[in-house]
Amino acid sequence: MTQHNSLRFFNSVADINNFFGVTTHHPLVSVINLSELNEVNHVPKQFGVHSIACYWDSSSTEALQHDTDKCALLSFHAPGHYGKYKRGKAIEPKGYILAFDKVLLNNTLLQNRIEEYPFFSNQNNNIIALCANERDIVYNCILSIKEEIHQPQDKYTSHILASGIAVLLNICMRIYEKRIKKPKTAALKIIQGLNNILDRYIHTPTSINKEIPTVASCAAELGISANYLGDVVRSNTKISAQQYIHRTIVNEAKRLLEFTSMSIGEIAYHLGFKYPHHLTRIFKNNTGITPGELRSKR
Repeated sequence: MTQHNSLRFFNSVADINNFFGVTTHHPLVSVINLSELNEVNHVPKQFGVHSIACYWDSSSTEALQHDTDKCALLSFHAPGHYGKYKRGKAIEPKGYILAFDKVLLNNTLLQNRIEEYPFFSNQNNNIIALCANERDIVYNCILSIKEEIHQPQDKYTSHILASGIAVLLNICMRIYEKRIKKPKTAALKIIQGLNNILDRYIHTPTSINKEIPTVASCAAELGISANYLGDVVRSNTKISAQQYIHRTIVNEAKRLLEFTSMSIGEIAYHLGFKYPHHLTRIFKNNTGITPGELRSKR
């Protein structure tokens, strides 16, 4: 695990196990029982593997205050994602973390589909609140994976583990789709539509015609006014639509700075900026540091 100025880089399953102080039983997958830990410290972290956490702790009260029947959270991270944290705060969570390297999925149906799951493809949309029954179903699925990890490995192990992850992801998708079909569907559809626009922008290859999304351009594509889009985003995320868009751009810039050798100018051009200093301004406004300062910490 690489560490710079308290930022943790979880580049492997072993890195995550080492952070929590647990034994690595399989190099590509791990299940961590949070209840067996004394406490978990909040630290800034970046993921190089996939993780699914199903947990509850008192610090989550704010996230669930509008859903009093919910008793747990599901959070998802994919390579390149940054973990949210409250500086210096230690928690005592209950639940499990499943971490797995995409290599485990080689030669399976999930190999080229893992990023299609909406909670992995966009970090702005990677938390799901669970009721007690849903939590128990997720827990049981994760525990079945944990049981297989502790079995003697043979030629079937990897496929059984990958199949268990596929079942868990399908269960998560069922819960996710139930959520977006609840009341307030119109607002949620707008947020999901905005996420799809931003995902498409992030994955558009470098081109002189690549354009940075704006509130106006996103609203036009969604068939609504810019003011209405702004109201929907602010009421659901507590930040402005422009901040929401810029956060996505900055997160992608962070990923490219950490995981590629592209220069800052190349990253700016790839993201659709005409001049690198335009990217630097947005980056510093969102992070407090410049792209060059972040890269110097590598």
